[in-house]
Amino acid sequence: PVAWPIGSRIVIATTDYESFMSSHSEVATVTGISNGGKTVSLGDITVCSNTSLAGHPTHCESGRTGLKYPHLGEVKSFDGRPVAFRAEVGLLSRNIIVRGDPDRILCPEPKIADDGVTELSCNQFGVQFFFHSPGHESLRVRMSNVEVANGGQAFRLGRYAMHWHMIGNVRQSFQRNCSIHHSWNRGTAIHGTNHLRLIGNFIYTIMGHSFFIEDGTEEHNRVEDNLAVKSVPSMNLLNTDQTPAGFWIVTMRNYILRNHAVASRRYGIWLRPEVSVTGTSVNTPMDVHPINIPVLQIEGNEVHSNGKYGLRVFDIYKPNQPSVIRDTFTWRNGKAGFTATVIGQVGFDGVVAAQNGDVVFESRSTDVPSWDVAYIRNALMIDYTGLPLADSYAATEDSFAAFGLKGGPAKDGGLLMPWNEKAGGGFSLANITFVNFKYACLRGCAHCGRGGSPFFGDGAFETRTSGMRFVNSSQRALFRHPNEAFFYDMDGTLTGSGIVEDYTRGGTVKGSSMVGVSPLIPPAPTCAPTAHSTLGTGGAVCHGVTFRRSWYHARQPTTWIGKPLCVRAPWTSTMDRCHSLGPTCHCLPYLKKAWMGNVWLAADGYRYNLQMDLQAHELADPGKYSHTVWDARRGESFMFTQRLLQFRMADAYGRPNDWTRLGSSQDWALNWDFNATACSTVGCGQIQPNTLWPHLADDQRAVYTLGVGAAGKLAVPDAAGVDRAWTFQRDADGNGGQHTYMVKGNNQHNAFEVEIEKCPRAGCNPPPPP
Repeated sequence: PVAWPIGSRIVIATTDYESFMSSHSEVATVTGISNGGKTVSLGDITVCSNTSLAGHPTHCESGRTGLKYPHLGEVKSFDGRPVAFRAEVGLLSRNIIVRGDPDRILCPEPKIADDGVTELSCNQFGVQFFFHSPGHESLRVRMSNVEVANGGQAFRLGRYAMHWHMIGNVRQSFQRNCSIHHSWNRGTAIHGTNHLRLIGNFIYTIMGHSFFIEDGTEEHNRVEDNLAVKSVPSMNLLNTDQTPAGFWIVTMRNYILRNHAVASRRYGIWLRPEVSVTGTSVNTPMDVHPINIPVLQIEGNEVHSNGKYGLRVFDIYKPNQPSVIRDTFTWRNGKAGFTATVIGQVGFDGVVAAQNGDVVFESRSTDVPSWDVAYIRNALMIDYTGLPLADSYAATEDSFAAFGLKGGPAKDGGLLMPWNEKAGGGFSLANITFVNFKYACLRGCAHCGRGGSPFFGDGAFETRTSGMRFVNSSQRALFRHPNEAFFYDMDGTLTGSGIVEDYTRGGTVKGSSMVGVSPLIPPAPTCAPTAHSTLGTGGAVCHGVTFRRSWYHARQPTTWIGKPLCVRAPWTSTMDRCHSLGPTCHCLPYLKKAWMGNVWLAADGYRYNLQMDLQAHELADPGKYSHTVWDARRGESFMFTQRLLQFRMADAYGRPNDWTRLGSSQDWALNWDFNATACSTVGCGQIQPNTLWPHLADDQRAVYTLGVGAAGKLAVPDAAGVDRAWTFQRDADGNGGQHTYMVKGNNQHNAFEVEIEKCPRAGCNPPPPP
């Protein structure tokens, strides 16, 4: 119940999508209170569907007796779980009123704000409170039930409507139950100030960020139960104020609890940790790096109807301790419910997301050493809600001019996964329910093909899942191209296999994987197409096999750089050399950004034939290339065979000629051919074939465009032998042959460079086998 005086002005927040074309928050006058304070009668309702870049409300309708737009106030159940969708109501009127001077000398007829009372300054020069006294506890300010209107001074640094500036500790001070509205320069700024209580405040129609934690030294402030409605762009402050947030927070060592961020033209809550402190705080005698400061407590916040993102973590946040953002409710945000661009040990626990415009969540990359510190857990994801919605628009791209009608299914689906930077770690999903998704619930490599991110065609990164549930959501994963991602299902709830793995905990039972359909994945019964992924290239479910990201980067000769790499698996006898990233293509496009090279999913225990897609005039052997198998575990091995046309183990006199060096810490290779005598300072002895070689594999050499000879047996390295083992089997004429090397897992990104060198030199070839 409420006890607002008759005549009070209130704001009923929008529950639609927000943009400059559809701003549906409405201001009304309280005309009556009844039913014990549970029923409020309204009159003189004003709605302004737009706000100009000068901060003035436009396209206003005044004097209405009823609300123009639907404002939700109901609880709806999804999969048996009740979810409350309610429009916030903010009280503008307070006991103490402080209004900025409209400056009637310059503005004889000032514009009236949408509250019907506040006269707006035509030169954007309003009232401001500035609290400053250097030294801990050197001042005491207790602001309560104060209304600040026509506040802030545009184009003047630090002249915000309410500014707590460089004080230090203020344990005896607070700002609570105040309203700040129609400010030309932010709402409330906490700058170089600690232990402030900012509780129960309401901020409405602010140019720039509404609640603003400024430099990165601020800590242990309690920002609780506040409401920000309608943050609009400002072109006179930081660049970030041009894409404003209801809450802009530079350091996580604060309590951010139960706040509501609504109808910001861009972001609801923006967590923006800097590499080091900024502004005037750079002169403080502290070595502070907000990018590494863990979350103190961020919990129970609600973000909805914001123009682009509800909750944004941007751009890099790598706390030095595991950090969790808890119980965020994000709904009807224009593009995404929540995002995390580049993160380290950051988890999202208890998220509820509903009817966000394009996608629920997206992230570019993780940089973590394990699989239990970057995650989404215990979440409910809802697409279609069936709730009332007025025609409304929201941002679709970075430009404010790029907007679209919202309300249909999220076109990009549910969760768009990051790539993983380090071995032994990545992003995981646990105990998540998806409800009413028309399009895919999961997709990999969210930022592949965007801006400076890896080229479309990259990917092959792992995401681990468990406890997944799908309600009226048939498309569980989307693969835009065959090697985009793989989802490792730890308990069978994603793939439907029911297999509970223990392989990642040292056992022998491998979980199922969902991957894109491709000729490079093992055939049935190991892998088979699934009805849970039929869009894009289609998905397949694989059992009893592990996949790893295989990245090949040719460096010499220059004619190889930029060329597609054609890969043939041992279970195929023909090769489709198309380059369309289709599910039948063997040839992989060259990635032109980030890592560069060619990428695909390689299955543990198999051998792959590699061949650059060259024209006749480009024929040459590789002089140097790098190859990395990501995150390979001990006991896993991967083999790769290339046909070399010019490589010669020995010259016409049987002397060593070419030699392959795999990395700087080369172990002696196990060769098909070996030296009959030991090496000396002038070279090595005669090269002889090892006719007792026990490790052979079938090879369909005849299918290679550049190959010679017929199908037959091929020498392969011994899986029980040394790391980086390789073999070379000469063609009958002594020129060229098949070069095979093995990558063995060691719980890291097993990376090395391959170089072909000329002999003789001391130790160029290994001695005879024992």
